[in-house]
Amino acid sequence: MKILTPERMAKYDRYAIEKWGIPSAVLMENAGRNTYRLMKERYLYGKKRIVIVCGRGNNGGDGFVVGRYALRDGYMTKVFLLCKKDDLRGDAALNMRLYESLNGEIVELENELNAVKLGVAHADIIVDAIFGTGLSKVVEGKERAVIEEINKSGKPVMAIDIPSGIDGKTGLAMGIAVMATHTFTYAYPKLGHILYPGGYYTGKLTVVDISIPDFAEDIIGIDAQLIDGEMIRGFIKERLPWTHKGSYGHAVVIAGSPGKTGAAHMASLAALKIGAGLVTLIIPSSLNSIMEVKLTEVMTYPVEDNGTGFFTMSCYKQVKEFVEDKDIIIMGPGLSQHPETTEFVRQIYMNVAKPFVIDADGINAFIGHVEIFGKAGRNAVLTPHPGEFGRLVNLSPKLINQDRITSGRKFVEDNKVNLVLKGARSIFFSSDGDVYINPTGNPSLAKGGSGDILTGFIGGLASQGYSLTESSLLGMYLHGYLADDWLDTNTDMDLLAGDLIVGAGRVIRALKDGKERVYIEKSL
Repeated sequence: MKILTPERMAKYDRYAIEKWGIPSAVLMENAGRNTYRLMKERYLYGKKRIVIVCGRGNNGGDGFVVGRYALRDGYMTKVFLLCKKDDLRGDAALNMRLYESLNGEIVELENELNAVKLGVAHADIIVDAIFGTGLSKVVEGKERAVIEEINKSGKPVMAIDIPSGIDGKTGLAMGIAVMATHTFTYAYPKLGHILYPGGYYTGKLTVVDISIPDFAEDIIGIDAQLIDGEMIRGFIKERLPWTHKGSYGHAVVIAGSPGKTGAAHMASLAALKIGAGLVTLIIPSSLNSIMEVKLTEVMTYPVEDNGTGFFTMSCYKQVKEFVEDKDIIIMGPGLSQHPETTEFVRQIYMNVAKPFVIDADGINAFIGHVEIFGKAGRNAVLTPHPGEFGRLVNLSPKLINQDRITSGRKFVEDNKVNLVLKGARSIFFSSDGDVYINPTGNPSLAKGGSGDILTGFIGGLASQGYSLTESSLLGMYLHGYLADDWLDTNTDMDLLAGDLIVGAGRVIRALKDGKERVYIEKSL
């Protein structure tokens, strides 16, 4: 599913109005009428009182359309207007007058908020039509006070286009935001609906058709795509009956250090579980006896470590020669930031012409040396969480999370590598400039080892001939889907990283069979 920024959605609206001749009032009518239709089908059975809170812009105009249809059907409908009626312009003013023509009640909210308190207290359902997707300033004053009352009411809340107070581009709450039960947006989901915390405030999301044809995408473009089961099934490869282990590649994992052998174990096993034909863990020789006990199906290749348990430059030549005929290098889980290890990582990356999946301390090795990515020209994907990514680009995780899309795009444009920026709603940035957002996953993944499994999944898929883009999308989606599947019979507290490996086959089977969870609904 395609995703837009509010700015690009505005271009679609203008194009529809100016090039196709669809009047703006028709677009507003389509939005409000379809919102009301869906709201009535799902929420209004047995309800009588509807309260609609309208702002001064087009979002308020949509609210008046909803109110008109509700009045027509006999619902007790009241609009609270956060400005004077004379302040409305254009299509919003037109639809206010149409609403009034049916004797619709409008309460202008100037400074007195007692009316809205009583209104929401007696409502069966509340419609939020205060701000649209273009909000860019902190919510203050009476708007803030009204949103507080809506959130305290405990009533079902239908948000028009986006929960008021959510930045449509970043998903951030601008001081305060409406907590919606269900959001009805138009033509396309916006980034603010998908990225957290906006995705949390949005509640259930339905994308409503308002007569904008699909071919407009070729003219105006999109900003991102949501990974879904249909996309994933489109590139899952069939395993032919006469294939053998050599058909599915040989993945090499460079990982581990004293106290962090678990990361090496999980990444290696995940690569094998996801379908790689062969997996070899390269491990400092001092740790090899531990890994030989931990791993059965994964091979180990111990290398010289001068008795330290760390990768050092003494093993560089040995490793370089070993990986020359392998298909993918997975590098980083549990490596440590030992000075010789970080130098070793950089040298392997610069001098081995293989595709790479780099995670954790493999990423930390490039702090202060990010120019190597562009110079080496490798086909690589980095899989940092915001803390690792922030250290790499010299920004705090807080700043990264304020606009993950912009931060990720800039890094990929500057360094010509692929990036999986992990977190709630992980994002994949391809070196070609495409952006994909993963809807799967939940807080059960907030536990040590989860990232090592994802790294192994991506590398194991790449060994089988999937592109790094395909490997990343499939790996991210399955990784999160496994966590969502876990919640069917468990909690978001007790998942261990190893449980993700155990369930992989079941989830892959379900996806192949077309069984998936619906994260966004699309409605005509």
